[in-house]
Amino acid sequence: MKASFKVPRHRSSASKPVKFNSIELGRFSLTHTCEYCPDGSVPKMKKVVKLPADLNEGCEDFEERVMGGYDCVFKWICGNEFDLDSVDLIVSRGILKKIATNPYDHFRNHFGIRLVKIADTIAMDTLDTAKEEEMTTSRRRNIYHGHRLEKVTTDVGENETYIVTTCNIAGYRCLVRAEVDGCNDEGELVEVKANFVIQYPKQLENFRRGKLFTTFMQCYLVGIPNVLIGFRDKSGILRSLQNYTLPQIEEECRQYWNKDFYMSFLNSVLSWALPQIEDGKVYHLEYKGGDEITLIEVPDPDHIPQFFKDYVQQNSSGSGVPDISKLTLSGN
Repeated sequence: MKASFKVPRHRSSASKPVKFNSIELGRFSLTHTCEYCPDGSVPKMKKVVKLPADLNEGCEDFEERVMGGYDCVFKWICGNEFDLDSVDLIVSRGILKKIATNPYDHFRNHFGIRLVKIADTIAMDTLDTAKEEEMTTSRRRNIYHGHRLEKVTTDVGENETYIVTTCNIAGYRCLVRAEVDGCNDEGELVEVKANFVIQYPKQLENFRRGKLFTTFMQCYLVGIPNVLIGFRDKSGILRSLQNYTLPQIEEECRQYWNKDFYMSFLNSVLSWALPQIEDGKVYHLEYKGGDEITLIEVPDPDHIPQFFKDYVQQNSSGSGVPDISKLTLSGN
């Protein structure tokens, strides 16, 4: 089976409002070796950040962390005895964002997603074969600057903290996992991003069209209300910090993009793809350039860990929840 979905080339600025709300259900964390921890303590934002600050410090020893796949949220489901019948889709924020923003950047925004149905719930995870940008020296440094900015602006610990949220997209009840950076004194979550210092009007326009757009969508999909942007120069020196709320970003960027267009597109893709997923089969949802997203049935393993299959079986039969305390993530 192979089906395709047309990607629109025209991005409307007058889309109809799309009702959307995200509710946090819980938190967990992963160690640097991708081991699951039920503790989901979120780092506090620092009240005072001394500027300028060198974001290059420690860059030579930096190795980008390989994060766990959907195993981690499966463990959260098991550990919290979550009712799987209450959701239709298990997915990461990153996948939802890639699909939603595809019309904005469809010449570079390639993706590959695995879809599997277990019981009556569909699980989506990123394919290892998805196209990745080449890890150039400059890209590695830029990634590290974002990583270092989190350490400069938060009381960050060793673990990476995640939230689990629920929302409704295209009539599907979704369970969404997302990494979070920090929280303010009011307990509100804050997304931390790095950007180059803005000096010219064209740079400001690109910042609003690009960085603020993708950051807004990243936060909006899981209900993170605040953003902290750190502006660094070409040498990697942090020069200033700027706080935003999502309504402020949306108002500032109103002439450049409309979130409802992208949420509507996300709704359309899921409404097209998910009804085609059958039990016992594996599918790939892919975008490789051009103007089509494809859904293909493939003869691949489902990659669902055995502990979660046991949980689904035992939960449906009322025989209890498996012990996941000694399980480790596969890292896929």
